Amino acid sequence: MLYYLLQTVISQVLFLVLYDVFHKKDTFFSLNRLYLLSTSLLSFILPFIKIKSIRENIPKEYIFQLPTVFIGQQTGAEAFSALYISDPTGNMNWWQLCYGIGAFFMLILFIRKIVKLRQLKKCSGFNRIENYTVYTLINSKDAFSFWNTIYLGDQISDIEKEQIITHEIIHLKEKHSLDLLWFEFLKTIFWFNPLVYVYQSKTNTLHEFIADAKSIKILGKRKYCEQLLTSVFDTENIKFINQFYDHSLLKKRIFMLQKSQSQSIAKYKYLAIIPVLVLMLVFTSFSEKETSDNFFDKEQITTPTIKGIEQLQAEKKGSSDYNTKKGIPFILIDKIPTTKTCKEITDKSLIKKCVSDEIKKFVNTNFNIKAIQPYAKPGINRIYVRFKIDSTGTITDIQARGPSAALETEARRVISSIPPMIPGEHEGKKVAVLYSLPIIIQIKEDKSENQKKLLTNNRGAPALTETLLDKKTQYIKSGYYLITNIFKHKKYLDERLQELKTRGLNSKFYKNPKDGYFYLYLKRYDTQEEAKKMLRSNMNEKYNEDLYIQRINGK
Repeated sequence: MLYYLLQTVISQVLFLVLYDVFHKKDTFFSLNRLYLLSTSLLSFILPFIKIKSIRENIPKEYIFQLPTVFIGQQTGAEAFSALYISDPTGNMNWWQLCYGIGAFFMLILFIRKIVKLRQLKKCSGFNRIENYTVYTLINSKDAFSFWNTIYLGDQISDIEKEQIITHEIIHLKEKHSLDLLWFEFLKTIFWFNPLVYVYQSKTNTLHEFIADAKSIKILGKRKYCEQLLTSVFDTENIKFINQFYDHSLLKKRIFMLQKSQSQSIAKYKYLAIIPVLVLMLVFTSFSEKETSDNFFDKEQITTPTIKGIEQLQAEKKGSSDYNTKKGIPFILIDKIPTTKTCKEITDKSLIKKCVSDEIKKFVNTNFNIKAIQPYAKPGINRIYVRFKIDSTGTITDIQARGPSAALETEARRVISSIPPMIPGEHEGKKVAVLYSLPIIIQIKEDKSENQKKLLTNNRGAPALTETLLDKKTQYIKSGYYLITNIFKHKKYLDERLQELKTRGLNSKFYKNPKDGYFYLYLKRYDTQEEAKKMLRSNMNEKYNEDLYIQRINGK
């Protein structure tokens, strides 16, 4: 979330600087209004746009994903690791609380403004001019408009009223109230962002320029300017109305009325937004950093989806060589990378398991939990690491994504310290191979036994207990689920479901409302004993990849 806000603010700063440098002094008021409205919206959309052709896109078939490492747990022949999870309902998110208070306060202020307008209507007489309602305010010199209504004080002279009504009708015809409501909405949602208020102020100024420019065509420039200089009005303190007289804008309005019309060729300056948009698209597309709530892109937490061997072989035939930066697709490599301990093993699947166990054991042993604990959040912290075992057996090109920079740095340190390995070979040549490694770290906040829940992917320990009983998850039936994959995005969940279906496994999934991830499971059982039996038998030898049991307290 913080990184999204940073990208939004950077976009807004660039758009506003561009406006002040190129457009602020031009008389293309309607175009400037469109510019401010569109860029205020674009700044919130751009961070979500990720152009794949801009980013380096590594096919999943080129990467072997190692089993998830659960930090700080015991390992053994029958038990890999266990993870205690504190009850998330006991944790207070102070940032969310502060945000909620701020948004609620801004909403109350907006409601007060609406109520104040309604009160003015109740105690005022009215008539209609050009299908617009004009309310006369008692003992007042106010002059403003909102939506389809004009408000005029009864102490304003008839000569002044003619000019004011002409001016305010233009505001209403141009639908300026919609712009102001848009910024009121942004102020409620993004109340902490000062640039939203800057946008609103600049848009208010443009509204006055637009109304002035069209009013002088009806009333005449000289008469209109003289009236601006001689009239003084008090105005209701309601920020989202179109005020006839805002004294801070008076000098700017008169200056713009006297300014010569900008030449048409100056409109080409709006093209300057194109390089800014390209810059922001490159920035958002290359961005690797994400917050703890969304640090997975298309990767998954457990075993990756792998295309069929036939398809990969077809791809191989269509290309004269492989991209050396990407390495060889793991599923096609002749000899996979191994360690000195595992080098005597000849079976490829056993080598893979041996190397995976070695890496898991090394990471579990060398990860410095005490060093990263101050920077980790209570509960589960996930880190996703990608690295390469190059043609010399050295660990290179290490990338990490996690909830904080400290956790990413520690993950890179541990992976980089893995001893050199025996490199993989393909067609008699030593080649580079890509790996990915999910790491899950648990920071325990409450040690009381009644608040501990157990997560495991082993063949004998208790299951993770999760309570998913709310209005959105009533369809989830209680029981013991054999979880095989966890996905952030539905697209990759569907790919995995289809792949398992082709293997004769009718898997299903549910969405966990607590973390927003899709949990893919092979089977549900009523008792833990049944689930353990199928786990130990690898689903009757139909599924040899990682599984763990999750107990669901549903309906």
